[in-house]
Amino acid sequence: MLKKYSGGFTAEHLYRNEMKIIVHLQLQGLSKEEIKKKVFEENLLHCRSEAAIKDLFPRVYRRAEVLDQQLKFFLIHGARSDQNALLLYAFLKRFTFPRDFVLEVIHYNMKKFKSTVTEGNIRTFFEEKEQQYEQVRNWTDKTKYKLKQVMLKIIVDAELLKKNGNEYEIKPIPLSRELRDYVERNPVYRDLLILTLNE
Repeated sequence: MLKKYSGGFTAEHLYRNEMKIIVHLQLQGLSKEEIKKKVFEENLLHCRSEAAIKDLFPRVYRRAEVLDQQLKFFLIHGARSDQNALLLYAFLKRFTFPRDFVLEVIHYNMKKFKSTVTEGNIRTFFEEKEQQYEQVRNWTDKTKYKLKQVMLKIIVDAELLKKNGNEYEIKPIPLSRELRDYVERNPVYRDLLILTLNE
């Protein structure tokens, strides 16, 4: 069965601070409605308008829901590299297209002992998806350009790639022993190791 690809991540970011704010409230035991009320009343996400909060809150909350209580604890209290791994993981679990890019281009290159991702690799990935999926063929050039920019920015912000001239250097995200042990004990999260290039 063919996958459904969504181009609906053109306005997405890594949401480092926003995720920490929502997850911190979740760890305090607040319900979704209680968190929503607090976010709106106190403008915790630092938005310029109520409309912006309405747009941003569900995006961030959906990502936070990818993580269980222990992973949320690591997000709040862990080292920056653990936070990067979890923020990237939450994004990739929500959006299939960038997840497949990480698996089929970045992870693949690393396994082939290539240390970079080239513009040619990125272009080939988009072209192959266009051939395979009608919804990708229906994206405009402007949409494809925006998706590429957003996807790469989030992956660079998570420090899985580092821009180096016209290429991107592949950099596995180091995980703490505690986070790695937890993920290895919980098979439902094993793909975190693959998506952060630790397997």
